[in-house]
Amino acid sequence: MGVLLTSEVRRVLRSPRFLIFTVGFPVVYFLLFSGLYATGADAAAVTVVLMLNMAAFGAISASISTGGRVAVERAVGWNRQLRLTPLPGWAYLAVKAAVAMLVALPALVLTFLVAVVVKHVDLTAVEWVRVGAAAWLGVLPFAAIGLLVGMSATQDSAQGMSTVTMLLFSLLGGVLIPASILPSALATVAHALPSYWLAEIARGQATGEAVPLQGMAVMLAWLVVAGGLVAVRYRRDALRV
Repeated sequence: MGVLLTSEVRRVLRSPRFLIFTVGFPVVYFLLFSGLYATGADAAAVTVVLMLNMAAFGAISASISTGGRVAVERAVGWNRQLRLTPLPGWAYLAVKAAVAMLVALPALVLTFLVAVVVKHVDLTAVEWVRVGAAAWLGVLPFAAIGLLVGMSATQDSAQGMSTVTMLLFSLLGGVLIPASILPSALATVAHALPSYWLAEIARGQATGEAVPLQGMAVMLAWLVVAGGLVAVRYRRDALRV
């Protein structure tokens, strides 16, 4: 598992597309939006909100796109090859989930670093730990969702499905646009999405708020359901060997 995990992380981090779209874009968006909207007396608070939203956007993008690569591996027979090794199925899925979590870190860390250096965001050490932990652990449901996309898509449709999935969660979940400006029906949908609670819980940790039970329940439900569907899809693939 260790060898496979190391190999997977290296391969993803060497991809120019990953570095540009999942690490570079959130930083660019943060600088752009903070320059436009973080003005006036509440500029510092708005900057923190934008920082956390763009960090969440990058983490979501990284985790879902990583899972989407599974479709390519299935098409070229890599999964079938791994089944001939002593590596059990649960270990393969665990490695993929761990890769999604690890590759989400650069998007989070770089966005936070730019916020400190360029926009002078000032949080205490405890607040940074709480915010970082909330944002990173909130990636778990998206690791499962990305895997589900990869186990369901074909090689040709994987990139499109990953992009659409990422945009839907980011837009409807209030990450790229505030959920408060959405129509009431879409606002209700937003509260049922893990992307909404990822950003909401992270923002709450910056101000010392308690973690909402509703948010934890929504994120856990998505993780369990998506993870269960991934296991089913993996077993079906194994039967074809």
